[in-house]
Amino acid sequence: MLSKTKSEVYQSTLLSSISGVVHGYTDRILGDMKKNPQNRQKVLDGFFSEKVKLITAEQVHGGGVALVNDATVSYFPGVDGLVYKHKSGEVVALGVFVADCVPMLLVDPKAEIIAAVHAGWKGTLLDITSKTVCLMKSLGGLPRDIVASIGPHIGMCCYDVGEERAKMFQKAFGNDRKIVSITERAWHLDLGMANRKQLLDSGVLIEHIDAPPVCTSCLNNKFFSYRKDSSETFGEMLGLIGYR
Repeated sequence: MLSKTKSEVYQSTLLSSISGVVHGYTDRILGDMKKNPQNRQKVLDGFFSEKVKLITAEQVHGGGVALVNDATVSYFPGVDGLVYKHKSGEVVALGVFVADCVPMLLVDPKAEIIAAVHAGWKGTLLDITSKTVCLMKSLGGLPRDIVASIGPHIGMCCYDVGEERAKMFQKAFGNDRKIVSITERAWHLDLGMANRKQLLDSGVLIEHIDAPPVCTSCLNNKFFSYRKDSSETFGEMLGLIGYR
């Protein structure tokens, strides 16, 4: 489940129990995180006592995942996921920007590996979650040790799509009604459940997955939503995970 801190940041109860790892999801009260560097810095200052760069991905709505080998590189083009293996004494923060798409934060506390993922519908179909777990494994991580948090995103209740897109998800995930549903009016998708299934299929234990049903569209007063906001009110939230 998610709990809200005094600094208006939401945190996973599962990830909060892991020593040395910091994480959180911002809300709309803290402002647009992508366009406003001052907003980002305030969040970073709340987590870290020293100056730290936020490492981000271009987020092209694809399935690419990059390995962060050099913490001085703060931007990775062409990808939607980032993976980092902790080095002694190094303070690092990975971040993704979202407003309806799925933010995921992962950590293998034994291998000291963290990951931040932006999963839109295209990235989900391209198995970005499975690719992230695979990259973590290549660094010495084990799926059974990985703890994953799926942050606020648009829920099935509000994510209606065309038949063509729905059929693509049925082809990828079968007739799982928790992922693809049809009503008299429209097809609906649950991107959170789709990525949860990819985590499970990759070997992550169900008890290590925190996926509360927090819909950014239903709770548009608390979160930014690409579908619900107007051009005047739209912004993007930050999902952050790091070592300190």
